[in-house]
Amino acid sequence: MEKKKIDEYEPGPPPSPRPLDRFGFVKQEVNNSPHGLTKGRSAYEFEREERRVRKWRKMIGVGGSDWKHYVRRKPHVVKRRIRKGIPDCLRGLVWQLISGSRDLLLMNPGVYEQLVIYETSASELDIIRDISRTFPSHVFFQQRHGPGQRSLYNVLKAYSVYDRDVGYVQGMGFLAGLLLLYMSEEDAFWLLVALLKGAVHAPMEGLYQVGLPLVQQYLFQFDCLMKEHMPKLGEHFTQEIINPSMYASQWFITVFSYSFPFHLALRIWDVFLYEGVKIVFKVGLALLKYCHDDLVKLPFEKLVHALRNFPEGAMDPDTVLPMANSIKVSRRLEELKQEYDKKNGKLSHSTEINRNQEQLQ
Repeated sequence: MEKKKIDEYEPGPPPSPRPLDRFGFVKQEVNNSPHGLTKGRSAYEFEREERRVRKWRKMIGVGGSDWKHYVRRKPHVVKRRIRKGIPDCLRGLVWQLISGSRDLLLMNPGVYEQLVIYETSASELDIIRDISRTFPSHVFFQQRHGPGQRSLYNVLKAYSVYDRDVGYVQGMGFLAGLLLLYMSEEDAFWLLVALLKGAVHAPMEGLYQVGLPLVQQYLFQFDCLMKEHMPKLGEHFTQEIINPSMYASQWFITVFSYSFPFHLALRIWDVFLYEGVKIVFKVGLALLKYCHDDLVKLPFEKLVHALRNFPEGAMDPDTVLPMANSIKVSRRLEELKQEYDKKNGKLSHSTEINRNQEQLQ
């Protein structure tokens, strides 16, 4: 039987109208919605947000024309403002500027269209099967074979053709889905390329290659960091046979976009795109520190549940991100990476980074 492409499916009925939060997710009946419903804003908060937007517009210029100049002149201001959160109305543009994806797009005119329209992928049926599992409560992705699901299919299919070594892996849908809520298909595709191929930071394609080699490295590093920063908790986890693969794999594979409140995921992504994957380690450590005194008392079964269901207070970006930013990990991460590579008989990743950056040019 000939396989059907998503364009050959008729869109399903549009989702029935239901109350949405400010990000486009269906509101939950209870207050602990996984996508962080926000309280009504006061006039003062609106005014403060408008001032922030004006500062950001001045910083990036029209269409991002002043961005690189401003970053060179005032890098510390840029870093501080990104850590406070990028205004939502400018998030898509700023993400493209800080990730290097805008440059990739300009250097590769027509490539995305070629990949979507004229190329075929061995992963097409897998992508179609998984699409409805990506942000199912968001209005953009709810209609079966509707505009959102088609856009998501196109981006994932194009990437699976662009990089046939990686192809398609389920967790990639959450990255692409998050990006599509803030930018066009083509922009989202090139940002995915920038992340996985390492346009600015270390390449992330190892998260999705056979055997998930980069996930294994990150979990080794995280386990060591956790035991160094929280020895009592590390000892308790050892006694209860809890290891990071039981709770932290999705943190790295989807950069907290899978099951964490959306407003927190966005703030993490702001920092992640500018500073790199170290923020995932820092947020993970901050979450464990926040819950430390409770976690050290729990037996195995309750530990597994607690590590997948953090309390509401830990999901507040203005609480967890300052905690995360106060944890220094850069130097130790590099040392642990070298230790991991030596243990597994690998060469340094710097060779791989150089090879990927040459491929992007």
